[in-house]
Amino acid sequence: MEFNNVAILLTENCNARCEMCCDSRGHVVGKTLDIDEIDLILQNIYDVRSINHISITGGEPMLYKDRIEYILNYKFDRKVNISLKSNGFWGKDYSKAEKFISKYAKKISKISLSYDEFHIPFINVDSLRNIIKISTKNNIPTEVVACFIKDSMKPGDILDMLGDDSYYTDYYFQPVIKTGSASKFDNDKYIKLLDADSDVLACISTSDPDLTINPNLDVFPCCSQVIENTILKIGNLKESNLIDIIQSILHNEVFCTLFTEGFTPFLNLLNKNDINYPKKLASPCEFCEFLFKSDWFLKILENEKFYSSSKKQ
Repeated sequence: MEFNNVAILLTENCNARCEMCCDSRGHVVGKTLDIDEIDLILQNIYDVRSINHISITGGEPMLYKDRIEYILNYKFDRKVNISLKSNGFWGKDYSKAEKFISKYAKKISKISLSYDEFHIPFINVDSLRNIIKISTKNNIPTEVVACFIKDSMKPGDILDMLGDDSYYTDYYFQPVIKTGSASKFDNDKYIKLLDADSDVLACISTSDPDLTINPNLDVFPCCSQVIENTILKIGNLKESNLIDIIQSILHNEVFCTLFTEGFTPFLNLLNKNDINYPKKLASPCEFCEFLFKSDWFLKILENEKFYSSSKKQ
């Protein structure tokens, strides 16, 4: 198993205050990576030869365009694709957006734009339309990522708002996950696509393993919306290098179970101990947060001698 992708969470700050924000971005003045910290991250990525994709995300990373440009201009000795995830506020000024996108057209592999009913109060859809137009002209793929709750805006409404520009972008539509700021919605507002008792719950990192590095230089074993709200931090670049951190992930029995068998062994253990768990889920990530919000489940694994007994089978 190789880790090919790294998400760099450039900043916790955001110009929007979206109700469904997975980690309450924008509600507080948060941490932003400085150049020395970015250098440390990029040197570690340089050393991990399997990594060939970096996603710059936040918060809203384009609040710090100079730091994005620093990452885009970093000299790797191999092809490393760099994508950008943004709410698209900077597309309001067409000429400035065109100058930035055209300058880095050969270095940006994709622009992912977050837009839904929660972003509408803060971002004009014309900003996204401008970015889609300019990116299409420069042969940069774009996607629109949107989150939904019941009895509200639908995916088709986003297409209508984008008009003819909707033909030139891809889409990733998903239910709002009950985490971060979105935890405050009433339970009947969430769209639940999965049933823990009948569907196979697989970790999202199984098919495309990735890492997240946040502004505190903490490293997590995936880029799920919930991951920073769990105890699954696996290391910190102030204390260890990324090569060693990845090795610790690969030799961690909990992660190995998640990556190879999904949540099925853990569900079996919950049922064996008559422990209630959420049945209806928006995403497997929601179940991961349930298990690892604190260390309660790790204690059950230890008390059950789960891995010791598994090795004997």
